Amino acid sequence: MPSNRTQNGAIVLLIALLLVTSSLAALYYGRYQEQASEANSYVKELQGALAEYNGLSSSYQSSLEGFNRTLSMLTNALSNLNTSTPAYLEGSQALGTLWKQYLTLASEGGTSPTRYSASMLLDFGNGTARLFTDKTIQPGWNAYVATLIILNGSVQATWYPEFQEHYVTAIDDVSGGRTTAWFVWSLNGTHWEVAPTGADAIQVHNGTTFAWTLCSYDQSGKPECSP
Repeated sequence: MPSNRTQNGAIVLLIALLLVTSSLAALYYGRYQEQASEANSYVKELQGALAEYNGLSSSYQSSLEGFNRTLSMLTNALSNLNTSTPAYLEGSQALGTLWKQYLTLASEGGTSPTRYSASMLLDFGNGTARLFTDKTIQPGWNAYVATLIILNGSVQATWYPEFQEHYVTAIDDVSGGRTTAWFVWSLNGTHWEVAPTGADAIQVHNGTTFAWTLCSYDQSGKPECSP
């Protein structure tokens, strides 16, 4: 049977172990409380950051929508504005740049606005031609606006409000003459067809290919060339 001294020693040892264990538990609990407090702080910061992000995202979307509305208003204005006014000249030159900026801003924000791809051929009638393929345009644009976009406003025309059409007199700084004029064409399958109307009345759809040719014309006003 163990002696009293042995029993007392065991009790002292157990008490010491208990004190060490309780001290460690208190230490770990204190650290746990600190970590929990830090975690709560992080959660609050994340919640604040998320709320700020949602606010910025909403503002971004609103700005993008406003940008798009402004582009649409400018396009409509150019489609009905006297081409001799300074506002038309400035607007037609700025339209292409603004459209590219809009697409860049939308793509950087992960937004993919609806857009079409179109191609345009310029035939200058002297053996020189330029082909613009897969150019990005906005749904609803006509061939005249698409030409302005593709050429960054390098189009001269006269606006006839009674017909709601532009008579194009020069493209890419090349003008028609007394016996030559610019004609717009649409590609129907593999066959080019001269448009019976002005470019304003030609709706450009996804995959549309159209052309402009500078050439002479007969007495009835029909072009004596094709793309």
